[in-house]
Amino acid sequence: MHYEPDLEALRVLALVAKEGSMSAASAQLGVSQQAISLRIRNLEKDLRMRLLARSARGSRLTPTGELVVGWGTTLLTAADEFSDAVNSLRTDRGKMMRIAASLTIAEHLLPDWIARWRISHGNDGPVVQLTAANSSTVVEAIREGTADLGLVETPVVPAGLRSVTVAYDTIEVVVQHGHRWAKTRRVSVRELAGTGLVLRETGSGTRQALENALTEAGFPLAAEPAAVLTTTLGVRSAIMAGIAPGALSSLAVSEDARAGRLVRVRINNLQITRPLTAIWAGTTPPPHIRDFLDVIARTDR
Repeated sequence: MHYEPDLEALRVLALVAKEGSMSAASAQLGVSQQAISLRIRNLEKDLRMRLLARSARGSRLTPTGELVVGWGTTLLTAADEFSDAVNSLRTDRGKMMRIAASLTIAEHLLPDWIARWRISHGNDGPVVQLTAANSSTVVEAIREGTADLGLVETPVVPAGLRSVTVAYDTIEVVVQHGHRWAKTRRVSVRELAGTGLVLRETGSGTRQALENALTEAGFPLAAEPAAVLTTTLGVRSAIMAGIAPGALSSLAVSEDARAGRLVRVRINNLQITRPLTAIWAGTTPPPHIRDFLDVIARTDR
């Protein structure tokens, strides 16, 4: 039968062995000698072994008791380390602001926001722990409680979470210089929907914003993607390599467009604008989250 050790009883037994008597152990623990004796008797009963030899001169471990204390020392040390780690985690969590952000925000906006927030708080504010992922993963992190604040690019705010719009962004179609769209710099909604594009993965806010806009315009994305990549850098590189046109945030393509590495292509009669949204669980965000959102709001102005 599987035995679950009584850690406190093992601690008491080890202390009695160290002090040489129950009276000395009871004095150190601040409990009665009867309580010490009862704890050890219950341990002996559970193990079906005699652990202590009691006499007028004190108590000493039996050979079996010495084995149990030896094995128990390893177990107690591991338990202490576990307790210390959990306590440290509780303490550190109060000193940490856990942010999960979709990739475009994490790459292009968060560094400036965090820097401004740190300047306004000096060394008094929590340390920022950042996780970069696609928007659906960010939402999941907020729901599971593994992040305190989420920043997503999805056009629709997830149900059951509190939110505030912190900025706006546009989705742009870009191509390599050699592509035929680079000459006209325009494309119809119909042609765009029927073209295999380089896209982010399902769950990405960028891809969702593009698909929603085309559907609302009456031309759902119909062609199979030319490539699906999980990072903004991967999409940019694939477009530059001439694999196919692609759709990215204006934040992600502005530098490449200025440098001439990519060409912007307008979509006739359609501009794709999306909100960038902060999300959190619960009614009111903690003070440090509110402060961070205030910094973002001042930066956006």
